[in-house]
Amino acid sequence: MRCSFMLLLFAFPLWAAETFCYDTPGDTVPAAAEMVAGQQVFGEHNARLASWILQVLPDATFIHQPWQRCLSHARDGKVSGLLSIGYTAERALWYQFPLRDGKPDPALALYEVPYDIFVRRDSQVQWDGTRFSGLQYGLITIKGYLAEQKLRELKALSPLALDIQHAVELVAKGRIDGFVLPPGSTEQQFRHQPAFAQIRQLDQPLFTLPLYLAFHPGFCQQEAARCQQIWQHLATQRALLEAQSLTPADID
Repeated sequence: MRCSFMLLLFAFPLWAAETFCYDTPGDTVPAAAEMVAGQQVFGEHNARLASWILQVLPDATFIHQPWQRCLSHARDGKVSGLLSIGYTAERALWYQFPLRDGKPDPALALYEVPYDIFVRRDSQVQWDGTRFSGLQYGLITIKGYLAEQKLRELKALSPLALDIQHAVELVAKGRIDGFVLPPGSTEQQFRHQPAFAQIRQLDQPLFTLPLYLAFHPGFCQQEAARCQQIWQHLATQRALLEAQSLTPADID
């Protein structure tokens, strides 16, 4: 009887129907929130994506969690997918990305984000797009982000387990060389801290990354046509938004 019950459990998907996870770095909820069809969604990009998804999936819900928890939830099938995630071959083993010829389809990317580097104003740290110079203590970033992996590969990641929420203070006091962040609520919070006056942004980002809506593979196995429909709808909405943002001066 128990075996039959367990078989029944695994015969059904584990995720909450049409639920998407997005991150709020650390455990701090950003102050700014937008209402999207009666749901509170944090972050301008997340709110826009949520509104687009709701045009196709009117019953979809959106939950904010620390990034590593979102990754875990999507990997375990506790949610249908992740609102915005960068592609790697390793992640493709756990999540379903929009692919073309076995590679992520750039036409179906949501948008691109730069991972900017911040150091102290008097710092000697330089980044030429390939390697760092002038590092003493290393840099930190948000746990679980691809920037962490990149810094580790470059041997530029601080060996200390430090909280990104204290990055501005740590850089100002000279305990780390700097930090890496994409634009968003955490960066805006940092810019409002008094110690941020001692910090500058390097001209060249660590990298620029296209982000995708990625699903738990089981969702797309059962809803293959729906996954393609959602990816294509998001790409169409992104193109419309970009077209609307053009001014006459932008058009040749």
